[in-house]
Amino acid sequence: MSSSCGTNEPTTPSKEALPVITVNGVAINEKDLANELQYHPNKNFNVVVQQAGQALVIRQLLIDEAKKQGIALENDEEAMQKLVEQNISYDAPNEEICQRYFESNKEKFMTMPLMEVDHILLAAAKDDIEGRDAAKNNSAVIISQLQQEINNGEPSSFAALAKEYSACPSKESGGNLGQLSKGQTVPEFERQLMPLPEGLSDKAIESRYGFHVVNINRKIEGKQLDYAMVHDKVRGYLINSASHLAIQAYIQSLVEVADIEGVEIKFSDENIHI
Repeated sequence: MSSSCGTNEPTTPSKEALPVITVNGVAINEKDLANELQYHPNKNFNVVVQQAGQALVIRQLLIDEAKKQGIALENDEEAMQKLVEQNISYDAPNEEICQRYFESNKEKFMTMPLMEVDHILLAAAKDDIEGRDAAKNNSAVIISQLQQEINNGEPSSFAALAKEYSACPSKESGGNLGQLSKGQTVPEFERQLMPLPEGLSDKAIESRYGFHVVNINRKIEGKQLDYAMVHDKVRGYLINSASHLAIQAYIQSLVEVADIEGVEIKFSDENIHI
């Protein structure tokens, strides 16, 4: 689905009171915290503040520790990187570990399906509740009509319905989106589209743009890749994972001996960045 069917606008946190966050008795600058918010988009403002505050706390802990260890470089980013490099260690995965991971996770190493897709977009804004209800109902009516044509062996009116009702420019070509693979549509549309079999979907796909009546003209299933083809990818993933866990453990050790107020430090794969 092309971007001309709509735009994906990031959620901007509303302006609310920010907490006072301190690291070992030194307050995080409120302006720095306010600026950091933009890098943590989320509909829940409290989550935005939590993630932004945590990022700044971790950054400050690393900068302070780099100074303690006498690491003096041109900028803080280089100092933090050097600190981490000098204080973490991990074992690189050997061939046996790489192959064992591949054998246990073969589904991760497949080519993506290739699909030739037609759709009819019944458009409705994300915040238009009545409009989305109407679009959902209209999509069900269209699907029912198309399904009846299939059952009766009649020619499909998909192209004509697309031209009449679709809000996507593809309506001029009967709703045809061409061949689609991973990364060519918005995530919520792709997530629901890829598992579908060939033919008319019995339910509309909901996306940020509205509801899509979808027909899969052709689907080429993904194929399993041989280990030799993905060896470097597997090894790279495992090295990155081991490095990430080592960094997280090191930061955790700094947090445990620090006096932090105003934010709770929660570790996950998403919030540790050096």
